[in-house]
Amino acid sequence: MNLMKRLAIGLAAVATVAMSGDFAAAEKVDGREIRIVASDAPVQSRKRGVCANELSGDDIKALSPGVSWYYNWHYAPPSGTPTDLKNFEFLPMAWGDRPEDLAGLKKYLAAGHKPRYVLALNEPNLKGQAFITPKRTAEVYQEIRKIADAHKIPVIGPHMALGSGEDASIGADDPIEKKKVTYTYMVPFLKAFLHYVGKTEIPAVALHAYGDINELRWAVAEMHKQFDRPVWMTEYAQWNAPTLEAAREYLILSTDFMERSSFVEGYAWFKERANDNDKISLLSPNKSGELTMLGEAYVNLPVHDADLYYRLPGKLAAERYVTMSNMEIASGSEEGSRFQMTATGANATIDYNVFIEQAGEYTMKLRGGMRGGKIGVWRDGSELATVLLEGKPWQTVETKLKLDAGAQTLRLNVQRSGQTLGWIELTK
Repeated sequence: MNLMKRLAIGLAAVATVAMSGDFAAAEKVDGREIRIVASDAPVQSRKRGVCANELSGDDIKALSPGVSWYYNWHYAPPSGTPTDLKNFEFLPMAWGDRPEDLAGLKKYLAAGHKPRYVLALNEPNLKGQAFITPKRTAEVYQEIRKIADAHKIPVIGPHMALGSGEDASIGADDPIEKKKVTYTYMVPFLKAFLHYVGKTEIPAVALHAYGDINELRWAVAEMHKQFDRPVWMTEYAQWNAPTLEAAREYLILSTDFMERSSFVEGYAWFKERANDNDKISLLSPNKSGELTMLGEAYVNLPVHDADLYYRLPGKLAAERYVTMSNMEIASGSEEGSRFQMTATGANATIDYNVFIEQAGEYTMKLRGGMRGGKIGVWRDGSELATVLLEGKPWQTVETKLKLDAGAQTLRLNVQRSGQTLGWIELTK
């Protein structure tokens, strides 16, 4: 039985459907739950977080349509922050090896708080932060694990600075190199840390990055390659972005990369607001609950979960893909569009999980342009239709599709590099 048939779901079977940013399951299919949302519904990312020193109720309301968690480098939420939140979670952190960090975490968890994760140790390799040796990091990590294990909560950490000069980096006798080492790069530090923790389970590795998009992509992939574990990026921004627009493009590219990467388990933008740097702030420094240009993009970037399906007929933004190859997201160049997808190579593909309300013939409109070429519409290895874009900025083309009812994946095969997609729309 083909994938579409196996995933077909009758409308009568769909009793509980996620129509906005929640995670209600519509149905179990082949042992997995799928979620069905309206084609234009906001969807909150399970991965997406924010570093925040202070958040008001209005700030949380503005962020929560797309952001699901936050932390503040501390074991308890900031004073005055709402705590009775169902869809916006605080993750506590034991920042360093100070006794008050461990005692505070122990007290916070004993009070009945049950976060999904505990974060452990902020930049032990960097002067001015936790700044402790790999051996001491391992000792403190194991103390934190004992506290969290009593509540069956996984511990994520240590959270590493990518690297720094010798004058700002911790040094120690390395157990692997068998000599004195100054850890100017995070990987040797983490290898020494893992040597000292021995058989203690380390569920993920975590890092911070403040360079350009190439550095972030390389660092995330390198951590996964070196340690074969899920990756958390718990601070990131392009600190020296030349313009506000460049900072926004970095946010879009980096966030979409981590959202679609299966080995990235969580990420948090730095930070909620900074009075002296509008190139990192998600929230206005002058008004509670007001998103900046960066914040608006961060909240509205898509989710790429394999279990997420969009209900059609309706209009579906091009960036709401589930998988893709040779495609890249960017700010929308057409008025009214937040984002767009552009082919970065020939024969690019982009897949969409859709839930078709009723079997029959549909008109599919596609908004695209920039470069001429064919775009094929495929399902289950068969081409259903083709459209042809001319070489001009934006145009709407259409074709007819015969579709069965239920959950299925449609693929667009984009013939030429440089072709750009804005949205697709199905009408009956």
